[in-house]
Amino acid sequence: MNSKVERLAKLVKELRGSQSQHQFAKKIGVSRSSITFWESGQAWPDTENIEKLAALKGWSLSELQMYLVQGDSPSGELLYPVDQILVAIRRLPSDALAEVLNVGLETLVSRTSATQSSLD
Repeated sequence: MNSKVERLAKLVKELRGSQSQHQFAKKIGVSRSSITFWESGQAWPDTENIEKLAALKGWSLSELQMYLVQGDSPSGELLYPVDQILVAIRRLPSDALAEVLNVGLETLVSRTSATQSSLD
């Protein structure tokens, strides 16, 4: 396997995390065998699926392509975790962004309530 294929396989495994190949395949709209082939270096995703993988990583298509070809993480990788989170949030699809906002608001409300209770 060449390094480009190895980087793709590593990326797919990273994005899949603890999900089964079937669950991850369903999430991005491909067959389980596609995930198996990508992870084993036996097949390469089409551009549409490369774009989906890039979005899941929080990268643009060109950033992912640069990573796959050169092995370099995008220059947008920042030192501070909060900055990395903000970059990723800005690239989220609308439904995922709405979910992040809901969790953020719920967390803020619960912390504000806890702080208010301790002041009373």
